[in-house]
Amino acid sequence: MSLQEYQFERCWKVFIGLKEDGLHYSHYQLAEYTDIKDPLIWREFLLDPRTADYISSEMNLIRSAAINYMVQNAPDSNSVGQSQLINALQKIDEQSTKKDGPVFIYSYVPLNDNQIGAENIRQLSSPGVKKIGENTYVLENEVKE
Repeated sequence: MSLQEYQFERCWKVFIGLKEDGLHYSHYQLAEYTDIKDPLIWREFLLDPRTADYISSEMNLIRSAAINYMVQNAPDSNSVGQSQLINALQKIDEQSTKKDGPVFIYSYVPLNDNQIGAENIRQLSSPGVKKIGENTYVLENEVKE
């Protein structure tokens, strides 16, 4: 099943309306507690990268706020458990804000005279890149005509 954009928009409105509670609901709970009763629609909504990024960033903010609150109140507490909890949450916070995975950096390097004539070279026209002169290319959104 693929989520249509109108379904995403409808789910987004309902999801945002749930405020903090919606962040920890499963797709079954969302179907039970909202007017959108199909758990498969909610499943696709929760798996959508836009939703996953939003939930992740919200949870990071909530976690950071909880850590700050506990640190602020730490002098009033004699609990060893609280300091251990603060330490554990800080480690989780550090791990969750670290970005992992491949990084792609796109660049264009013009061909020199030897490369232009080489048999194994093909010049491609990419979407978003506009040729404005001989061997001169710019990104389309940077073209000032």
